[in-house]
Amino acid sequence: MKYVLAWLVMGFATAASATSVPQIPLEDMVRLADHVVVANVARVDMVDGRGRPVTNPQARTGPGLKNQIRLHLRVKQVLFSRAGAVPPTLTVPLWTMWHYQLGDMQEVVSEEDSVFLLKGDGYEPAYHNGFQRSIDEREQIEQLLAPR
Repeated sequence: MKYVLAWLVMGFATAASATSVPQIPLEDMVRLADHVVVANVARVDMVDGRGRPVTNPQARTGPGLKNQIRLHLRVKQVLFSRAGAVPPTLTVPLWTMWHYQLGDMQEVVSEEDSVFLLKGDGYEPAYHNGFQRSIDEREQIEQLLAPR
């Protein structure tokens, strides 16, 4: 199940629907990031347009729907942050235009560490597509962070 969530976040939405976002080079994504953390996904949840929890595993996100999937990260290490201190847990809201189903996303919760490229005070993805990177890319990401 290694990297399954990364695959879903980066590729499943494109394959499942007409919603697509072009990939950008890793260098550009690192430049967009306000926070770069090593973390794992502790859990996945969904809220409706009013912020109320959605528990139906069949509930979906996508164009025209108000639901939003959120990744709850357990931060292991902060590689970079413009904000200084980063909380030990983060809630990362996913783009509502992706076609996801809550139950499918909850099944891929993993203890595997990844590098997450995030932006802003709300710790949103630095870019809609590819913000969760393999831990194998850590050294390359750290090199791209060095000139900052």
